[in-house]
Amino acid sequence: MTRQSSDSCEQVARWEVQLRKGILEFVILLSLSRREHYGFELVTGLTERAAIDVPEGTIYPLLLRLSKDGLIQSELRDGDGGAPRKYYTLTAKGSTLLAAMIPSWQKLAASVDGLLEGHLQ
Repeated sequence: MTRQSSDSCEQVARWEVQLRKGILEFVILLSLSRREHYGFELVTGLTERAAIDVPEGTIYPLLLRLSKDGLIQSELRDGDGGAPRKYYTLTAKGSTLLAAMIPSWQKLAASVDGLLEGHLQ
């Protein structure tokens, strides 16, 4: 690999990290709008369904902040034969915010897709 391609790969990797961080709050609210999740299940679901690899050290502080902001709530329940799990659900305030975020996301995604189509032609 050449120095230039190595630099490009590193830049893309940094950009991808920032991109994921930028949409993480949105995808968490979106996931919780469908059903409740416990923390680790949320992490694995985002990795599997949205191809967003989220370290646990990133998601738990964000879940705490979303909870403090009143966007989600949590409930500690006994696990299936194991340690208790904290389950997260979307609050009415979180649903309202998500409903406001969706059109913004759709507009942004459509704009970027339009730019991309023009670039690929």
